[in-house]
Amino acid sequence: MNPDQIVVVGDKFAHFANLPGVMTVSQLAHKLDGAAQDEDLPTSVVIGQGVSEGWYTYLKGRFNARGVPVAFRGEEQITGRTGRRFSHKWQRRNILITDPQQTGLNQYHMLLSLDDDCEIISDHTTGHHIQGMVLTEAARQAFLAVSEWFLLPKNEKYYFVINKFNVDYTKFTFPLQVGIDFHIESLDQSRADRMSAKTKIRFVQQNETVCTAEVEYTAILESRLNPKEEQMAITALNNVLDVQASQPRQVA
Repeated sequence: MNPDQIVVVGDKFAHFANLPGVMTVSQLAHKLDGAAQDEDLPTSVVIGQGVSEGWYTYLKGRFNARGVPVAFRGEEQITGRTGRRFSHKWQRRNILITDPQQTGLNQYHMLLSLDDDCEIISDHTTGHHIQGMVLTEAARQAFLAVSEWFLLPKNEKYYFVINKFNVDYTKFTFPLQVGIDFHIESLDQSRADRMSAKTKIRFVQQNETVCTAEVEYTAILESRLNPKEEQMAITALNNVLDVQASQPRQVA
């Protein structure tokens, strides 16, 4: 282990940060804010999971302010975080992936980009590993982003319907860099108002598959689906109200 190199993770991964060579963002900030001499600061910082865009900017700024040379590694998982339109998330802290890059025919690649304050781990995190639901949501954002980036017209708005979503977890995933390999197994674009796809999404850490998701979904023009969805919602509501009205009232 290089004593001048550390991995920095979000504060939610405090258990993982108990391991040698790991610090939370708060621990590193404390050192940079005057608790450590320049010679005791790392010269190489590897970005782990949980580091927000704000923390990343702050840490870089503090190193610069102290005039301490440092190399940040793995920062592309923060600087490359995809946009709100592609992930279908309003808050950037809830975006879990970087921009997808095409690597071959029907093949795409991105990185997991986990913010400490994202909605999925906002309550609590246990142990050293990343919760499985983080990967499930990242898989959902992955098929949305690939579709919005590469498969659908940019000037139209689509509504996505999940038809099948199977997830297999094979290993613990730790708060280090995670690659996401996305493969389109079949694609149907025969109709002008919709597109259907069958995909396989692999999460890879240190050359090992830690999770696989098989997702089948349909993207439908929002203008076509909205009236149908509203009518279905009205029917469901009326059915519930009719059932409640037919039941005898209970007297307290």
